[in-house]
Amino acid sequence: MSRILIGTTNYWPEPTGIAVYTTDLANILTKDGHEVTVLTSLPHYPWWRIPEEYKHLGPGQSEHCDVRVIRAKHIVPSTMNVVQRMRFEFSLWFNLLKVSKKFGSEEFDLVIACIPTVAAGIVAKSIATRMKIPLGLIVQDLSGAGAKQSGLRGGALISKLAERVEGLALHAADSLVVVSPAMGDVVTQLGVEKNKTSLIYNYSARSIFTEDRLKSKEKFGWKKDDFIAIHTGNMGAKQDLGNLILASEYLPKDSRVKIFLVGHGNQEKDLRGMSFGKANVSVMDAVSDEDYSALLSAADLLIVNERSTQLEMSLPSKLTSYLYSQRPVIAAVPRGGATWKFLDGVASLVDANSPELLAQEILKLQSDPAEMKRLSEVGLEFAQRNLSLEAGRNNYRAWVKNLLIKAV
Repeated sequence: MSRILIGTTNYWPEPTGIAVYTTDLANILTKDGHEVTVLTSLPHYPWWRIPEEYKHLGPGQSEHCDVRVIRAKHIVPSTMNVVQRMRFEFSLWFNLLKVSKKFGSEEFDLVIACIPTVAAGIVAKSIATRMKIPLGLIVQDLSGAGAKQSGLRGGALISKLAERVEGLALHAADSLVVVSPAMGDVVTQLGVEKNKTSLIYNYSARSIFTEDRLKSKEKFGWKKDDFIAIHTGNMGAKQDLGNLILASEYLPKDSRVKIFLVGHGNQEKDLRGMSFGKANVSVMDAVSDEDYSALLSAADLLIVNERSTQLEMSLPSKLTSYLYSQRPVIAAVPRGGATWKFLDGVASLVDANSPELLAQEILKLQSDPAEMKRLSEVGLEFAQRNLSLEAGRNNYRAWVKNLLIKAV
């Protein structure tokens, strides 16, 4: 079997987002008999700090599920602006590159990188070029487009720099995976040949089990008569979760609707401040993998929210778990954007940055159990048809197999 290096900024034990997929990829390739090494960062996302329980996973080499994991030190900024983002990227690039120079010239047969960040892509390109081996690139997101659309102060400057450097990795790759059709369009616009690109949706890498709703509500201390609407995952600029807090202000004072924002991120402190003292919205810490199914089962409604400028970004990874949970989904996202197109006909859709309309739609669904049931059913059907664990893993296996053929 082959020796494969995966370069990624996000990996186990990070509980959400890209880390779920890079970890699963490393594990399935290992189970298939490949010798897998992961070059990655310190565990920092979505907290934007290194949690106390993971500080033992510092720089150096360890092993997890028969995968060799090599971590590089780097800066972890607690707040994000143009200067901090550039420091973060440069720190990652410098330290990942430094570690990669210790690899022997014939140590691997294939390099796979997952972006963002820019650093992971560029370092993987450097390794592949030095060893004269194929480079595969998984495009979960694009830092250039992301900075432009995220609303981050100084985003235009980051965008120009990131697009230029990111383009080097995109054009150097022998084959690319994109996780949404919209992302594929962006990659093509950047000059990458269409025949180099494969579409593989983010699949249900996290097992979701449907549990009793009332027992699940009780587990989290919620009243059985409350209508629980939950948003899970990262609390960053592109999620624009202040929109949910504003939506709560349009709910009647006696409303049984309770909105919970569950997770962590660089906007968490601000969101906790905005929600303080409000009766219908709260911020909660992320739950463990073991409790995630119960959390989704406790919900009457699951929420996706995006910034109004978030047109060309990758699809939120939470969607697979949401749709498999057999709970109805409401999405407040840009009309015509990647998430809107993906969920059209599958979820209740509301224009982004329209808190009053969002509140009205939540109340409408609360009063329409038949529509809630219909959305749950079509969501599960869509997930089983397009996002299954088996299909996703087999697609990646085939992609890696084709890359390894080029290594011969």
